[in-house]
Amino acid sequence: MSSRSRRKQAARAARPQAQPAPEATPAVPTLSAADRWMGALCYLGPLWLIPACSPRRRQAFVQFHLNQGLVLLILVAAFIAMGFVPYCYEFAVSCAVLVVILALIGLAGALRGNTDSLPVIKNVTRNFHPF
Repeated sequence: MSSRSRRKQAARAARPQAQPAPEATPAVPTLSAADRWMGALCYLGPLWLIPACSPRRRQAFVQFHLNQGLVLLILVAAFIAMGFVPYCYEFAVSCAVLVVILALIGLAGALRGNTDSLPVIKNVTRNFHPF
């Protein structure tokens, strides 16, 4: 046996053995497009009723967005009512615009398939579960 073949053999022996493949992590359940659209409808005011009356309301993803959409709808209604109080119009409109911006953030998150709580209403939706 030549010295070259001995070196190759020694190098092969010194190499670490191949590790077995790690066990597959549990697959994240994929959401269908219909589920994502139902979640997005929750943020569009009165269209919130469509997912609320559909059979998909029993899925956790849709329930999460139904709860957040209902809280936003209640907030918008309260700020609209506050707009009729004298000297509160500007404040009510400003708050309603902020709620609409939150609704757009929630709509985009629902279309992406995220279940991240909205920043301002996080504590309210954590304790408010009508669905």
